Formats: sequence, C-alpha cells, structure tokens
Amino acid sequence: GDYEYFIKCTDFGGNSDYENITFEVETDTNAPIVVRAYKEEKSLKIITNEEAQCSYSTFECNYILEEGTKFTTADDESHFTAWNTQNDLYVKCQDGFGNQPAPDKCNMIVRASDF
Repeated sequence: GDYEYFIKCTDFGGNSDYENITFEVETDTNAPIVVRAYKEEKSLKIITNEEAQCSYSTFECNYILEEGTKFTTADDESHFTAWNTQNDLYVKCQDGFGNQPAPDKCNMIVRASDF
C-alpha cells in the first residue's frame, strides 16, 4: 500500500526541520512463472519471469523443491539441465520470497523431444 510519514528532527540548539516522505510497498505472493522452455545446444533451457531457483522430479509434482534435482542457473532467470528425451520433468521454481507452487503442483511439466 501507500504510506506517508511526517518527520521532525531537532538538534541540541533547538533548530528543527520538518519533512514528509511517501512510498509504496508492493507485496509479492505469486510463484514464479516459467515463460519459455526450449532446447539450447545440448540443454533444456527454461526461462522464468523473475529471479528464481528451480528443480525437477522425474516422478510427480508432489515433492519438496529442495529435494528435487536442481537446474543450473545462469542469470537467476535462465535455468539449464541436460536434454533428456526419456523422462517427463516435473518443474518447480521458487523466488527469493519463498513463493512456489502448492505442494502437489508444478510450474511446468515438460518432456524433451527430438522431433
């Protein structure tokens, strides 16, 4: 929300000054979104809409993110793992505020293909 504070400072000589400051605080409660997934060289690359850490499972979405196989992260929005056409990858991503999908949900389910 929007905030406004009124500030008064007085020194030991009795001089005072008054200022007001206003600022806005935004709250982030949404999990990162995977906006793209594609092959880059010999890797699967996913891009998130914000800085995030991502991992995957080859079994299901119902896993703890920290227990998944971690993607290699280049710039906090680009994430890489080996190109593997044998398994579905159940991808979860978490931003710096701890926002991530529900425990039984994924950001994306993806499977590499050579077609």
